[in-house]
Amino acid sequence: MVNNVLGSQSNLSTLLAQSVNNANQTSVSPSLLTGSDLQAINDLQTNAPKISDELLSQLNNETIDEALASNQKAGDVLKQQLTSLFTISSTLNYKLSDEELALRTVISSQHEGLLKNENSTQLIERLNTSVKNIQGAYANTSDILSSLGQLGHEQKTFLASSQQRVERSLNPYMESLNRAKYEDDDNYLFELSVKTKEGDVINITFNSSQGYDENTGEAVDGFSLSYEVNGDLSEAEHKALTQVLSGVGEMADEFFKVSENSFNPLIVPNQTDMSLDFLAGFNSEQLTGFDVSFSTTQNKDLDSKENTLDLSYSIDEASNQQALVFKAAGGQNDIDFALDMSTIGAKDTQQMQQYLASLDQSLEDSRVNSTQDDKESAFGRKGDEAMQQGFALFKGAFASMSSAAERYSNLESLADQHFNDGRAMVADLVDNMITNDSRYQGLGNKAPNTLGAGISKLADFDATFSYALDNGDYQPKSTIELSQATDQSQLGDLSGVTQSKNVSSHFDYQYSRPDYYNKEESYNVNTAVKNKELVGLDQSHEVDVDTKMFEFNPQTNQYELHMAMQEQTVSKSDIRLIDDIWLEENENSYNMNKKERVESDEKQDEFKKTSSHSHNKLVTLIGDLDKLAGNKDVRREYLTNLSQVNFFMDKK
Repeated sequence: MVNNVLGSQSNLSTLLAQSVNNANQTSVSPSLLTGSDLQAINDLQTNAPKISDELLSQLNNETIDEALASNQKAGDVLKQQLTSLFTISSTLNYKLSDEELALRTVISSQHEGLLKNENSTQLIERLNTSVKNIQGAYANTSDILSSLGQLGHEQKTFLASSQQRVERSLNPYMESLNRAKYEDDDNYLFELSVKTKEGDVINITFNSSQGYDENTGEAVDGFSLSYEVNGDLSEAEHKALTQVLSGVGEMADEFFKVSENSFNPLIVPNQTDMSLDFLAGFNSEQLTGFDVSFSTTQNKDLDSKENTLDLSYSIDEASNQQALVFKAAGGQNDIDFALDMSTIGAKDTQQMQQYLASLDQSLEDSRVNSTQDDKESAFGRKGDEAMQQGFALFKGAFASMSSAAERYSNLESLADQHFNDGRAMVADLVDNMITNDSRYQGLGNKAPNTLGAGISKLADFDATFSYALDNGDYQPKSTIELSQATDQSQLGDLSGVTQSKNVSSHFDYQYSRPDYYNKEESYNVNTAVKNKELVGLDQSHEVDVDTKMFEFNPQTNQYELHMAMQEQTVSKSDIRLIDDIWLEENENSYNMNKKERVESDEKQDEFKKTSSHSHNKLVTLIGDLDKLAGNKDVRREYLTNLSQVNFFMDKK
């Protein structure tokens, strides 16, 4: 945004992270300064030299060791100089940094100009004056230290580093005079709303526009920055807010940088640097969520589309749920994804890798142009790259929210911890059986299980991603869904975990043509545990594919069916391990029905039909069977325990 809007090389993330520190943390907007506030600002600016003299006199009366033996004293002098440029209308319960003090002078001066209805030129003059005042504060500090003979290398380094940080934060303002004179109307908007756990609401808005005034024949600029707090922020809330602003600001930098090329049909915007990784560290102890919106409008006279991004994230402590909604539209591209995820979960690196790989496979399945044998993307090169970039952001959000759940679950009550620990124990038992037990036959490999066998320790979730390309009568769209749901139950001395994993991919042309592709994959696992030993394990894996491909017939002026196929693969495994007797039933089936159009001069609609079917079932019994055959009491006890486990598994 900074590069595009203000011609600066700074990051908006830095500006925003500082802006929250620079606005008065009160229950009203800092833009609503009273006349006495403004008068105080003017008085302080007028009396700044006197304050410097008083401070110099005070320092002269102190010993060198007491006054300026460290950078802390140099910092105190600098803060005195910066504070003299404006007034703080409320008492803060935390110290302000040099950067915060510097930016306060800029914002206070801008608010004064806005209250006076000053035009853009006058506001820019105010910015230059503020910058000169800040540079003067650093110069005064150096002069004071020099006159005392205390401007050593350490103090020079401290002041130079501080001034560099301040100038980096102020750079978006300082560079405003160097904006290129565009002849197109460009508007940039950033809006952020954050809500604390205490109910306080923080609203931040940044708006900048550039245009061409036909009457004067000159470029015109307009911008505004507002910050409002409904309530009082504690130091902990302030830190949590700064963390959000840093992450959101980095997103904004990438969004507005990409916007420069989002309307250029020849250049693929690179948005791969945009990230939602900061969600992993979201401070749910202080904040409940945030809403952010970015938008740009270019060449309004040429009726170009608006480029927008809307993001909403929230945590509901009562229901132990977190939710994310993301919508982005730019040019012909629309990206939407949503994540509803529990805040109770553990780390499971292997399962996370499985899910990410499954998402990649689903995207590959859904992105393919179903009418092409060469399997090229239906979205074209640019559209496919835009989709891949949005999909990377979606996967990053999924991983970040899973990490947040892992961290958040550690803060929950012991009851919640037991829930998580119980699942983890069963997950380890299942993993040990299907990985290390040599008796395990397992699921068939007709259709590889991309969802991962066993029980996931990750937080349960529902995730949806969609990408659509709107090119008039050509509107391909891909949709991917991934979910995980886990339940625990207990009956007598039996307990267990049931978990379902599902992923689906869908591709169509949104009614612009009838082609479509559907693929659904599910994996379900059901367990029974007795005395911390796994006595029952049921697994099922199913893959269903349904697709139709059409070709356009210019003679009939309509699309005609070219190929239709339905395919289903099912694998099941039921295991009972009771009294060290292994009983396993494996069942696998495959069904496929396909019809393809045959080119024929005699018949208009002639199809070749192909069907395939296979089914097999295997029962394996391993153990000391002699004791069952020779001792009816042992056999009766075994059958009783087996019946109890079967009843428990069927009931769930």
